[in-house]
Amino acid sequence: MSVILDSLVKLEQSIGKLEGAAVHVEAALTGEQRDMFGGSPAAAANGNGIDAGLVAEKLDSAIAHMETVLQEGHG
Repeated sequence: MSVILDSLVKLEQSIGKLEGAAVHVEAALTGEQRDMFGGSPAAAANGNGIDAGLVAEKLDSAIAHMETVLQEGHG
């Protein structure tokens, strides 16, 4: 189970970095007028081709799997 714990520690650190980056970007966008009704797809909107919905689905799936593993390990 130490591999899982190591992975969870790395994930927590990565999430912290992601949250910090999101705060930084959000602060940089403050005051800019953004198009609330734009028709462009989310993946193209950020210019890097990342599908935010797909990333969210993968994270949700990983969380669900980890919850199952952790519950079985403590049960």
